Amino acid sequence: MSDEQSGQYGGDGYRHVLELAWDQLLSCDPKGVARDARARLDGGRMALPFLGREALVDLRSRTMTIDGKSASVAEGILALHYLAGARSASPTGEWISFRQLPGGHAYFGAFKRRTIDGIAALFQRRPVSLVAAARGLGGSELSIGDASVRLDVFPKVPVAVVVWAGDDEIDGSANVLFDETAPMHLPVEDLAVIGAIVHDALSDAVRRSS
Repeated sequence: MSDEQSGQYGGDGYRHVLELAWDQLLSCDPKGVARDARARLDGGRMALPFLGREALVDLRSRTMTIDGKSASVAEGILALHYLAGARSASPTGEWISFRQLPGGHAYFGAFKRRTIDGIAALFQRRPVSLVAAARGLGGSELSIGDASVRLDVFPKVPVAVVVWAGDDEIDGSANVLFDETAPMHLPVEDLAVIGAIVHDALSDAVRRSS
């Protein structure tokens, strides 16, 4: 995923944020990080599941690859923030909207335009294709709306994507839901970027299948 796609953390201007995220992670106990984040620690490297792929975080060289390719700035910031911020709490399966997240109301307008409306435009005429697109990202089907899926962006940050179909007279709609424990692991700004990354990953999956 390119930095241009990733929304809030796009471009070289955020490389200083990435370096600060490395500093924060390297100040933590690696074993505790791996335990709480459900990552695998192997010497000086951590393997972290990331939206159906594997992020390999090299603590010695301060580099990160995802399925063998260099991570974008946005992906790097999110993964490092998650590793440093993950707590012991596990997902409960109780979904909440972005607006219900602490501080979510202030960001909701931009989140709706960037993520929710984009997903609605992708799938409102073909909700069943959401399930096929999500399976390529390690997702699983849910039973909400006309079509819905669960995507595990990180091991403790699942996201639900829900679509309601439209027709010639009524526009379809969508929503992106988070487990109620998500703000224990990441701040709302990062969860907004996760929404953009989920949208872009689903869009890429649709493009590849067409």
